[in-house]
Amino acid sequence: MTDNHHSGDETRHLTPRERAARGKAARSAAPRSGHAEFTPPPRRTDPVETIEAQSARRVPELVPIRYARMSESPFRFYRGAAAIMAADLAATPRSGITTQL
Repeated sequence: MTDNHHSGDETRHLTPRERAARGKAARSAAPRSGHAEFTPPPRRTDPVETIEAQSARRVPELVPIRYARMSESPFRFYRGAAAIMAADLAATPRSGITTQL
């Protein structure tokens, strides 16, 4: 049984109103304002080292293409730097709601 279902013989998904209420309740654990600022932890891994460690496990001929794409815009950089984002977000407030992106 998941949090999105009720007990009983019949399985039903939460209604939009129930999901909205659950989301608002989760804000007490992780208010939106908790994401307004970011202070890197003192022992944060250098982001360039993270990218280089990933590149060491990639096809060498494709690494320059990856870097060129990442340098086109901030969106493309963060899309290609998911490991940096995951490490940075690991210490931020959590709502308890699991998503698959």
